Amino acid sequence: MTTRVFAVLVALVALALGSAPASLAQESAVPPSLRCSAPPQEVAANSTGGMSEAAVTEGTTAGKPAEPAPPDSTPKKEFPRLTPKLVDRLRGGGYVIVFRHSITDWGQRDAEVTNFEDRTTQRNLSKAGEEQATQIGKDIASLKIPIGDVKASPMWRCRDTAQLAFGKHESTIDLFQRGGPSRAARVSMLSTKPASGNLVLVTHQDVLIPIITGLHRDQLKEGDAFVVKPLGEKKFEIEAQVSPEDWLKLGVVSAK
Repeated sequence: MTTRVFAVLVALVALALGSAPASLAQESAVPPSLRCSAPPQEVAANSTGGMSEAAVTEGTTAGKPAEPAPPDSTPKKEFPRLTPKLVDRLRGGGYVIVFRHSITDWGQRDAEVTNFEDRTTQRNLSKAGEEQATQIGKDIASLKIPIGDVKASPMWRCRDTAQLAFGKHESTIDLFQRGGPSRAARVSMLSTKPASGNLVLVTHQDVLIPIITGLHRDQLKEGDAFVVKPLGEKKFEIEAQVSPEDWLKLGVVSAK
């Protein structure tokens, strides 16, 4: 009797007694078409039933596969909220307001991006996202917060958010692409005091997670922003996390 035949007989006996070996029970419970031998980090990135935003928003213009987002290994940090005093300081300029793009249509998925001008290969703003971006711009204007330069990731959801909110934008790959040079450029943007008004950046959450200590995935929701105080020498401080509703609420308070 061969070893294989013997193993099969043992398994059949175990099944008859209601105690199949764990390895056999687990293997047979998973259809062959769904079995996966991907590295653990790739499986984790898809554990919610779809690709994480890291896998669909970031890559390179060469069309190489995106790097998986780093694990949330640091304790989650809760950031302060926007206050009337901070709004007063924003009116004086000198801050960086960094947004995650507005609400998107998750029925769309990013393909391999080789041409940023092609909307059909990207996840775009939903109608609600377009309305949200427009309202954010109106609320910030009502607060009389001066806006200087506006820079955005070349993905259309970021460019559209910037354009709808502020009526202008400059596209930069450094708000999209991973890698040392682009990461250094992002740190420089956050740590350098703008020459006039407040600098606005519109980007993706996954390029912020590695450089903002304690920021976890989806903690910065679509349409949310950080108010950042540049400190120079590659240093900056998060003054507040701001939701779209916060801009509106402070505008109402200021109008009274």
